[in-house]
Amino acid sequence: GPQTGDARKFKSFDELYNAWAEQLKWLMNLLTMSVNFGRVMSPEMCPRSFLSSISERCVESGQDAASPEGDRGNSWITAFTWVENIDSLAAVKKLVFDDKKYTMDQLITALEANWEGFEQMRLDFVKNAPK
Repeated sequence: GPQTGDARKFKSFDELYNAWAEQLKWLMNLLTMSVNFGRVMSPEMCPRSFLSSISERCVESGQDAASPEGDRGNSWITAFTWVENIDSLAAVKKLVFDDKKYTMDQLITALEANWEGFEQMRLDFVKNAPK
């Protein structure tokens, strides 16, 4: 991903948020390219024969249900972790930047350890931070 700085050195929530937004923009671009490639290859690599046979649009057009062509192609992108991202940002803002109960260094160390040895801190983020 893009180089957005060492989060351990972020002094404000705005720095963290801007880095997160840049990383998410990069990730969504990568996801979109991957999904679009999959859409183009899907009818050839794993056609949806039965679904296509019961779809009036597919029968009339002769296209596979997975085909990205036509007036109603499969243009969805399933994004992930939206709620978790916002909950996590709200928790970090409150406990690290507003209350200054923890530092970014402490938080990253706990995350790298998968919270092992940091149970009280984990509970603070789960129970005492906004969602």
